[in-house]
Amino acid sequence: MNKNIKSKVKELRTLMKIKRLDGFIIPHEDEFLTEYTPPSSDRLSWISGFTGSAGLSIINQSSAAIFVDGRYTTQVKMESPSNIFDFEDLAIDSQKKWIRKNCLNGHRLGFNPKVLSLTKFISLKKIADESNIELIETNNLVDEIWLSRPKEPNGKVIRHEERFSGKSFLEKKGDLIEEIDKENADSLFISESDNSCWLLNIRGNDLDFTPLLRCFSIFEKSGDVYLFSNHEVSEKINNYFNKNKILVLPLESILDFIKDKKYRNTLFDPNTTPLEVAQIIQSHSFSFILKPNPCSIMKACKNITELKGSKSAHIRDGVALTKFLFWLENEVEENSIDEITIENKLLEFRKENKELKSLSFSTIAGAASNGAIIHYKANKKTNKILKSGDILLLDSGGQYLDGTTDVTRTVPVFYKNNINEEIKDRFTRVLKGHIAIASSIFPKGTKGSDLDPLARKFLLDIGLNYSHGTGHGVGSFLGVHEGPQNISPMGSEELKEGMIISNEPGYYKEYEYGIRIENLVYVKQSNGDKNNLKFETLTMSPIDKSLIKVNLLDHKEKGWLNDYHKEVFKEISPFLDNSQKSWLEICCSPIH
Repeated sequence: MNKNIKSKVKELRTLMKIKRLDGFIIPHEDEFLTEYTPPSSDRLSWISGFTGSAGLSIINQSSAAIFVDGRYTTQVKMESPSNIFDFEDLAIDSQKKWIRKNCLNGHRLGFNPKVLSLTKFISLKKIADESNIELIETNNLVDEIWLSRPKEPNGKVIRHEERFSGKSFLEKKGDLIEEIDKENADSLFISESDNSCWLLNIRGNDLDFTPLLRCFSIFEKSGDVYLFSNHEVSEKINNYFNKNKILVLPLESILDFIKDKKYRNTLFDPNTTPLEVAQIIQSHSFSFILKPNPCSIMKACKNITELKGSKSAHIRDGVALTKFLFWLENEVEENSIDEITIENKLLEFRKENKELKSLSFSTIAGAASNGAIIHYKANKKTNKILKSGDILLLDSGGQYLDGTTDVTRTVPVFYKNNINEEIKDRFTRVLKGHIAIASSIFPKGTKGSDLDPLARKFLLDIGLNYSHGTGHGVGSFLGVHEGPQNISPMGSEELKEGMIISNEPGYYKEYEYGIRIENLVYVKQSNGDKNNLKFETLTMSPIDKSLIKVNLLDHKEKGWLNDYHKEVFKEISPFLDNSQKSWLEICCSPIH
């Protein structure tokens, strides 16, 4: 692979010379700036080998770097050649430091304005101006040398019925008109595909694990909507669009459309709008407002129907995971299975339920040292056989019409008494952090950053930590990662009723093992108290008690775990056979 990457980088550098460029920027994001991309948009992966869902590369004539966040610091070293790339942190300060060191005075740094947001461009422009570097807009150079580039996905548009969405497009439209009216805007540019899908009650199949239709849309204060997409539209969907004054236009017509419309005041989100579109809005609208898309918060706060659906989806999904855990503990011979077999077997259990539409992301099954790679994906080269004494980190989820799931369990492999005391200590500290989040009661106005320290406290007590957020938002038959809500040191969004969010503290000892415990929770009012909020757990699957050092748990923590397991048994056991049910009863028995 390294040889292949070397030749690709060489070819890119030759093209850069022809274009009179000293460097070129390759972000992970594509033209829709989504976290997950189809194979046709995996430009960063194609040129570097790095397969993570967040990153950026700068390739100069004599130097190159890949910038990744804390989830991928181990993975990038395994996937990309260190003799070609420097591995750096994705934070803007790290980018600035590397650029200053590697880009000389007068350096001409190329980029494609379709795949950088306005916000990202402004950050890079500031660095460039400080270092006397010239940023040059160009077409996507990677596409010019990627001769075997797959075709763009062009799947069908699917209606997301009201029995799942809980609100009609007309109701959402009325709410959105009110929101943009508050801003005195006459139009809203919706750059985020998931917001367009949510608003219009449609879904697509452009991505393997996220039911997205990759598109842009423009919403006018009049209630008219323009959907920019080249997708196939059936007669049924066409009738739905016509009835609701939703006009479908070719994707490539969007720039001319904005120029011709000459809107009075367009609202758009600079963090999610490609620079190319942002420049046209700024040049051709009389005025504009740079603010987050109001759809994002509206979508994040799930209605009663969506929450009810999510509970049902989590029970279905919990049955599949529980059956798998029973199979792993009771029916597998030692040293007989590997990580890829684990992935396939868990998928088999999920597929027993005909309501499964797809997984919600590529399953992470990391045994022993592979568990320390936070977003690990097994392949033929890395695939480990499970051995006694190891622990397995299993992070997986499903997409159902009524909800999206995401759950992580860390379990011992084969003989439970073979696990060393250090692992049990770390597992218990992660569990204590998980329980601290799950059982917290907090005043309205609390942000994710206010709660994040609760999850880390017990690791920090002994000088340890983890390098990812504690929780991310989750969609409703949409993205498994959904903003703006999150629990992290950077979590600036207020947590509101109806938001679904993950609770997933972890600990990773590089080259040895990884631990994570993840449930999805949603925000609700605290026992009739209008001023305070709490979480209710959605995920239903046992947490492995054999990894717990019970003496490290206090009375309240034991109480939370016992109550949780009581609920798991109640919801999951009716769907199990007698042997599975007996096993689950032991898994869910109280600790003292």
